[in-house]
Amino acid sequence: MRTARGALQGAPGWTDNKQVTTAVLVAGLAVVLTVQAVLWRRQRRLAGALRRSQNSLRTLVRSSVDPVVILDDALCITFASEAAGELLGLGTAPLAGVRVTDTVHPDDRAALFGALQGGTGESAVRTARVRQPEGRWRLVQITVRDLRGDPDVGALVLHCRDVSPSAPAPGADSELLELALTDPVTGLPNRTALIGRLGLLQRGPRNRSYAMAQIGVSGWDPQTLSPGEEATVLRALTSRLSRGLRAEDWLARGTDGDFVVLVQGTISDAEVVAARLVATIGRLATSTTTVPLTAVAGVGSLTPDVDPGETLRRADLALRSARRSGAGSVHRYDDALRAEQDRRGVLRADLDGALDRGELRLVFQPVVDAVLQRTVSVEALLRWRHPVLGEVSPMEFVPLAEESPLIVDIGRWVLLEACRTAAALDDAELSVAVNVSARQVRSGDLVPDVLAALEDSRLSPARLLVEITESVLLDDAHVIEDLGVLRRIGVRIAVDDFGTGWSSLAYLVGMPVDVLKMDQYFLAGVEHDPSRRAMCRAVLQLGTSLGLPVIVEGVTTPATLALLRDMGHRYLQGFLLSRPLEADALAAGVQLAAGALRGPEVVAP
Repeated sequence: MRTARGALQGAPGWTDNKQVTTAVLVAGLAVVLTVQAVLWRRQRRLAGALRRSQNSLRTLVRSSVDPVVILDDALCITFASEAAGELLGLGTAPLAGVRVTDTVHPDDRAALFGALQGGTGESAVRTARVRQPEGRWRLVQITVRDLRGDPDVGALVLHCRDVSPSAPAPGADSELLELALTDPVTGLPNRTALIGRLGLLQRGPRNRSYAMAQIGVSGWDPQTLSPGEEATVLRALTSRLSRGLRAEDWLARGTDGDFVVLVQGTISDAEVVAARLVATIGRLATSTTTVPLTAVAGVGSLTPDVDPGETLRRADLALRSARRSGAGSVHRYDDALRAEQDRRGVLRADLDGALDRGELRLVFQPVVDAVLQRTVSVEALLRWRHPVLGEVSPMEFVPLAEESPLIVDIGRWVLLEACRTAAALDDAELSVAVNVSARQVRSGDLVPDVLAALEDSRLSPARLLVEITESVLLDDAHVIEDLGVLRRIGVRIAVDDFGTGWSSLAYLVGMPVDVLKMDQYFLAGVEHDPSRRAMCRAVLQLGTSLGLPVIVEGVTTPATLALLRDMGHRYLQGFLLSRPLEADALAAGVQLAAGALRGPEVVAP
């Protein structure tokens, strides 16, 4: 038996079977090892992707000073930072699976839903009201970042910020609250919200530094665009600027089309952010034209010892300095201050001989009667074309002139030139208004200067309107006597910038005043601000009660024009009707200004 088994094992067939079995075992082991290696490498890739995703998520959350919410394609919350629950009015309840639009005011859902479903891969900023457990509404600014195309995130990321007042008045109207803090066109926080934010940062912890960048955009004139196109430009600018922001930056609307960014970091960080934002501004196509946009920026630090108003003034100074340097410029406040001081020194020195060198001239802006639809007067405005610096703003050189006796000589020349220009026109009923400085009035030379100008030009005294500031009426008795003399010979007296000084019935009653000019400050946001509308009506009622016509300055939009006409304001002045006209274009320009009242662009607000 043993001999037979041994013979069998030693046979060639047995050896072949053994080799096959061994080969099969080796091959199977190799397959197992290969599969394990593949699985191990895949596991490493998945673990790496998970770590990258987690790191990306942590970076998103850590880099934002605001609550962060991450949504899936169904707009349901997949992740929310710790502070998000309170902000969204959900407290400590589980947030996963909550549809974010369910927490938003019904009137605000459409705008927010549109931003969330945009699918453009871009950022968008929306402001929405979110209900709180106690029933009140909290105003939240939401920056939507579409990162669904980012392999490390693959989701919609929302950076939320509370922009509501810290203590709303009981029973406050939420609609008015939103209008008070939000720019109606772009959805960004407005200047009121900006000032509140500045105050919070300056009163906050000192372990973080902040800076501010003010972005000025040029190259477009709202008067040449339809209201829809103007809104398109502003929204496109908002989108471009939002894409260039870091997560912790805060964007708001400024004034006159400017934007403001609050930057967490040093002034150098603000310069970097501002330069990136300025570079994003370029040509923009609307439905009818292409707008060649350019931008500049002014930056400055936020310090606890400087109040919000001064902070904004410094940023504006830096912005003006950047504008003088040309498109693409970014200037710091400190550098701008030194440049401003140097510029003031040059202007102060050169202004002394500007009149003799023929560098000063007058332009004239029409005042239109909305009832008779005709131009009834023009205001003489002083301009200076410097041989090196070009056109210098009156806001720069007039205060410099008023610091010295030079303003009396300039005022005398302005009176003479304005009267000559008006007398040369064919319209014998058209009046000319001349601003007179307080120094010229107090000098005692006003009456002789006016008489000399009327005699030289042979202009009827009834066609001259002398504009003074409110404070002049409170000066010495001889000022009132001089103004009384002018009125007795037929010259009319207007109070300029009425409503910004000492306006009251007490000083107006019995004063030598014929006309009130309402300051354009009252028109800022009048279409959306009930308080401004109330003030516009109050000034008109005050003038009516005293029998004084009221001229409204600063009419720049069709909506404002329609609103003022509905209130009953009759005498209007502003860029919508006519820009200041050179003397040689005045005769034709006064007709065009009146025609603007009948133009197709005038629509109801």
